[in-house]
Order: sequence, then C-alpha cells, then structure tokens
Amino acid sequence: MSRTQRGLLLILLGIACSRGESPMKGAVFATAIPVYPGAKLSDIMGGQYQNEVGGPAIFTSQSWFFTITDPARKVVDYYRRNLPQGHRPREAEEGAVAFEWTPPGAAEGEVVHVTVREGQLQIGETVKTKGKRDLTP
Repeated sequence: MSRTQRGLLLILLGIACSRGESPMKGAVFATAIPVYPGAKLSDIMGGQYQNEVGGPAIFTSQSWFFTITDPARKVVDYYRRNLPQGHRPREAEEGAVAFEWTPPGAAEGEVVHVTVREGQLQIGETVKTKGKRDLTP
C-alpha cells in the first residue's frame, strides 16, 4: 500500500469513527473491544503465521494503533472496566500494560489483545485464515 493510499485509508477510517462506526474494518473479533474515547487511529499493520517457510498461512494478525493523549494509567483503568468478561493480563514490554481475550466461539489460537503504552493504544487480533477455522467443539 502506497503512502498516499494509506493516508486516504486513515482519513476514511477517521470519518467512520466520527460517525460512531468501528475503525477496525475487516476485524473478525476486535470490534467487540471498545476504542478508548478520544483515541485517534494512526496506523494499521498485519501479517501472517505459517507452519513452515513458504507454506500456507495458518493465522493472520491485524493491529490497529491509536494515538492517546490521556495518561496510560487512565487508559489502563478504562480497559480493566470495559473489556469483555474473561479478559486476562498479557505479557508486555517494559512500560506497557496488555490484556488478552479469547472470544466465545473462537477457534484454538484465536485471540484479541489490547496494549496500552504512554501515548499509544494497540488493539489487535489473531485469527485462523479463511477455510482454516474449525469451530467444532
């Protein structure tokens, strides 16, 4: 994606946010996570997981990055109160606080995560690729 295309995408996502729509377009589970009030979408990144080099993608990941102006501890408190039931702490780099949530109906290995850093919020998900999701109990 070119720099111009990325900029256009961010503008369109910003318009969607102002209308109350989730800025996490294409998300499978991450839209269940509230975006911190006042957070501004700044970047989107994704990738794939494979069992072997050159092999088919087994999982895909997508993360949405937001700029936040409130102190990180205030944002962390917000997420402690507003994450879906069943969330748990997740290991994070020094200075960051992270949470993880396995959505109901998720296949093994599918997860949503929230990481709060000073000045930044990251909401991401890892899901099985299309055709690989086995939701049988």
